[in-house]
Amino acid sequence: MTVANSFFEHKHGSKLQTKVLNSALKLFVEQGFHKTSVPDLVADSGVSIGSIYKHFGDKEGLAKELMVRLFEELSRQQQIIIDQYSHAKDQYRALVAWMFQFALEFPDVMAFLLYARHQNFLPDTRSACSAKPFMMLRDVIAQGIERKEIKQQDPLIMAAVAFGPVLRVLQLYIDGVLPKPLTAYQDELIATSWQAIAYSNNNNDGDNKKG
Repeated sequence: MTVANSFFEHKHGSKLQTKVLNSALKLFVEQGFHKTSVPDLVADSGVSIGSIYKHFGDKEGLAKELMVRLFEELSRQQQIIIDQYSHAKDQYRALVAWMFQFALEFPDVMAFLLYARHQNFLPDTRSACSAKPFMMLRDVIAQGIERKEIKQQDPLIMAAVAFGPVLRVLQLYIDGVLPKPLTAYQDELIATSWQAIAYSNNNNDGDNKKG
């Protein structure tokens, strides 16, 4: 299983910064932000305390950079998937499959996304649910509504119906309480959730009433 230590690759910034970011992601999940000290980061990353302060300013600066890099990478991966398909159903299926695979490969990262109370240690940062990766998921649903592939209802509601169950199953996986392997739930979850939001000419949005 791939762990959070290898999530960030050396693409932007120095190798030193990448080491510190990977260690921060790992330790913030394992210990929490407030219980992780700069000496902890030094011990895990092998980077000197002076270099950490030089590149990130302080622990809060490191956390902000971590969030920026994390959301940038998630957005990049999602955009690649979205661009491969022209229909919302195919985009949805591929995105859910990616989310499942991501949880399997990077459980620490998924735990950080699902459970870390980011605003507790970054009060000036918007909620993770308002970050670009989550907004991209909503936009897929909104565009599907515009093309009449998805029920003509509020995009926020339809996105919650589409991705809410997915996130819940991922939480159960991270918590280690699923009775079967994670992938055993993928196809049924996709089919059930899509059926709940799919556009239908017959009573597609609840406006048609009997009588």
